[in-house]
Amino acid sequence: MPVQLRGIARAGVIALLALAACTHAIAAAPTYWRSGLLQTGWGKKDGAPSSVYSMTQDSAGMLWFAARDGLYHFDGARFERADRVDGNPLLSPVTLCVDAYGDALWVGYQFGGVSVFEHGKVRHYREAQGVPAGSIYHFGRTPKGAMWFSSSQGMHWLDGERWRHAGPQDGLPEGQTNAFNVLPDGSLLVYFPDGIYRSEPESHRFRRVLEQPGVEGGELRPDGALVINSQLHGMQLFDPAKGTVAPFALHNGQLPMQGYAIDRRGALWVSVGNGVQLLDRDQRPQKTFTPAQGLVGKGFSSMLDDREGNMWLATEAGINRIRETRLTAIELPVGMDAPSVVAGSDGMVWINNLKSQGAFDLPTFGLAADGTRSATEIRKVSATYRHTDGTIWFATDKALWRRQGAQLQSWQRPADLGDKDTQAMAMDAQGTLWLSIIGKGVYGFRDGAWLARNGRSDLPKRTAVSLMTDAGGGVWFGYTENNLALLDHDKIRQFGAADGLEVGNILVMSRRGERLWVGGERGLAWFDGKRFTTLHDADGKGFHGVSGIVETAGGELWLHDVDGLVRIDAKALEGLRGDAADQPAERFNYLDGHDGTPAQVRPVPTLVQATDGRLWYATDSSVGWIDPAHIGRNGRAPLAWVTALKTAQGSYLPGQGIALPPHTDSLEVDFTAAALSIPERTRFRFRLTGLETAWRNAGSARQAFYTNLGPGDYRFEVVAANEDGVWSSTAGSVAFSIVPSLTQTIWFKLACGAAVLTALYLLYRWRMAAATARIGERLRERALERERIARTLHDTFLQSLQGLILRFDLIKKALPAADPAQQQIDKALQAADDVIYEGRMQVLDLRVTNDYRGDLGAALTDFGRETAQQHGVAFSLNTSGAPRQLAAMVQDEVFAIGREALFNAFRHAGGSEVAVDLDYSVRAFGMTVRDNGKGIDQDVLAAGRRPGHWGLVGMRERAERIGGTLALDSSPASGTRVCLRMPARSAYAPK
Repeated sequence: MPVQLRGIARAGVIALLALAACTHAIAAAPTYWRSGLLQTGWGKKDGAPSSVYSMTQDSAGMLWFAARDGLYHFDGARFERADRVDGNPLLSPVTLCVDAYGDALWVGYQFGGVSVFEHGKVRHYREAQGVPAGSIYHFGRTPKGAMWFSSSQGMHWLDGERWRHAGPQDGLPEGQTNAFNVLPDGSLLVYFPDGIYRSEPESHRFRRVLEQPGVEGGELRPDGALVINSQLHGMQLFDPAKGTVAPFALHNGQLPMQGYAIDRRGALWVSVGNGVQLLDRDQRPQKTFTPAQGLVGKGFSSMLDDREGNMWLATEAGINRIRETRLTAIELPVGMDAPSVVAGSDGMVWINNLKSQGAFDLPTFGLAADGTRSATEIRKVSATYRHTDGTIWFATDKALWRRQGAQLQSWQRPADLGDKDTQAMAMDAQGTLWLSIIGKGVYGFRDGAWLARNGRSDLPKRTAVSLMTDAGGGVWFGYTENNLALLDHDKIRQFGAADGLEVGNILVMSRRGERLWVGGERGLAWFDGKRFTTLHDADGKGFHGVSGIVETAGGELWLHDVDGLVRIDAKALEGLRGDAADQPAERFNYLDGHDGTPAQVRPVPTLVQATDGRLWYATDSSVGWIDPAHIGRNGRAPLAWVTALKTAQGSYLPGQGIALPPHTDSLEVDFTAAALSIPERTRFRFRLTGLETAWRNAGSARQAFYTNLGPGDYRFEVVAANEDGVWSSTAGSVAFSIVPSLTQTIWFKLACGAAVLTALYLLYRWRMAAATARIGERLRERALERERIARTLHDTFLQSLQGLILRFDLIKKALPAADPAQQQIDKALQAADDVIYEGRMQVLDLRVTNDYRGDLGAALTDFGRETAQQHGVAFSLNTSGAPRQLAAMVQDEVFAIGREALFNAFRHAGGSEVAVDLDYSVRAFGMTVRDNGKGIDQDVLAAGRRPGHWGLVGMRERAERIGGTLALDSSPASGTRVCLRMPARSAYAPK
């Protein structure tokens, strides 16, 4: 955005630079300056430039200064000298002018050359592009975009990529010109030593419109006229449409003028040697700024009116900002100390002086809404009170005064009160004025009579710090140390800390409607009729030293505490409850023009509302006001942007394709926003996408720090809010990436993952091999032990049992054939044979596990053939499918089932053939033992076993144990079939 106004620059060794207004950019003029103006200055110690030739504001809101020692920029918080713009170098550090148009920044140099910085790129113009070797003084742009500059070699305009000189062929004389104006129609006014020249609109053809030697430059007013100055004729008013001049007189006491400028409001600023004057519309001094009042420097050389409405003055010593404040302080008489204010009628207020002594025995005066002052004879006022009927009471150390309409009446105080100050006053419903006298307690005054404690012995004798009467007729007495009393229809009610009152000394009370507010040295409390609740702001910060409270008709609550004024919105108070102690609050302090500290003893209250709605406050050194209905607001959202990325390896300017080096895990991001009015209240939020989605509150900090970052793509975003909480509509951002190191690449991680998986697989194989070896060793040990047990059973127990059977057989033969014992011995021998058979089966079990571990079919074949020979029966074994190794436990149980089935078939079937069928299918394993014998009795099938025998039961139990099923099918015609079947996943050993 182009600079809207320029002032005249005067420097001892440099020619006068009349920096003209770019009138095509002038918007509707704002209202004229109010009296509440705050000046802030920055000098060399603050990093500010001195001897500034020109100033501008770019599209982001940043201020730029072309100074004797280089180019500077300022965001409201910090000045910084710029050797580069967006990373692009200047042609020379000796800059003479700077201007901003659109997003472009134009820089002119002392020894020639022009640079244009835009969107991160630069275009330099030198002599080869038509720029003369002399000084470049000022840039200008017409409404249609034609660019011009003035220089020590005259006027030049940009024709495509080359600058053209406008000389005699165009109607201009040769030689130096410092200043020119761009008019709304696109024509130019150029100042040469012999007069003023004007071009046709959007043309480079000129003609002289005023022949007057010595014209140094002109300032354009909002009405289209120019204020010009010449060495011969002084200040004049020039009408560019008519080409006429008229006198232009200053009414500033004939102070010597060293420079002047006109702002957007049409106000004239004059440099007067030892300060700066702001003149009103009639050219009369409205405000003067001097070094004694804080002005940095003596007179301005350049002026800028920024987009937020602030005025910037560049002097020989630094930079000054002048802005309107939200609080308007009035000018007090010299020597007024500890003032107080009380509201009158028709917007008038009465301002009092407490500490009047000697030459500063200043009387109370009235201040009307139009600024008119009215004197009184009242002096040394320590307390005031305004009754609801408009009557005003003033208490001094000598008398009590009453102003009723235009009538002023006084009463002398009783002699026993001496010269003790009155602390507070209030009038009850009966017309009695209550007064609290220092060291004397409270008194009642009515019809000229004074009565201690108004005749009530039940009232405390001590001095009340504050008094208040309410609409219900009650009188409230505020004391020290959280003590409060209410006199309500002849009843006294006491309140204290036990009731939640924790404000310390009670300085002020206020009631509007049902809410009672109590302010004191330690904070603010409100009373809901039962208990007091202390209030804080939304950040939990208390209100300290509250000595003024006003609740407006609209429901806003205003406080005056040691830090300034506080505003709590009516909506925030609508749902106020006993547990709602934190409320959002807006503060007005020294940044808003508040000066001094409000009284903490007297005079109180320090905040009142006038009848015109304005709020008046008093401190120990100032009196001022604010209009709650017309608070100045800044509706312009600041634009935030990133200024640098910083790592341990270096600093990076924002741009395209920022790639931070590998192993970057910590990052500092610097950012800013050009908020020029009250930068101290600028707030920021930021986030780093790629790491987080939520915004972080940075407060006023302009840096963000991150640690433990990993490689990847990131985007840092930042937004800002001005002093009124108006946030950026778009975020400033910068995208960057952190390059992964070799060990952070995905391929390295995949390789590491593959290596880990391979190692785990090899470890698994090793563990399995080791486990298999251990199991094999245990199995070998088990087999050897089983073989030893089998050998022992066969060689000892079974042989001994066989010998015992032979002895019983001999005994049987020795008995007579008809002896009944023969039958009993036969039964015993048969049982012994069964025992021997069972023992041999057990021995066979022990041996077969070891001998036939790898081949179930071989084990069953050997057992079947041996048994078949004993019984003279044919035996066969058939296999279908590819034989597979059974699980160890499964094979033992399957063999046991097969052996039992074969034994039963050979012994009980009575057939001629027994066969075994083994089925090694993919989904299941099956074994069938069949014969062609007589079958099994149906009663046995139904019972599941023979009486006294458990073979069938044992086979079923073994089948269930290994997850299989056992089926039995038998008939006299077809014989018996015992079928075992189990799923492959349970039967087969893992491959």
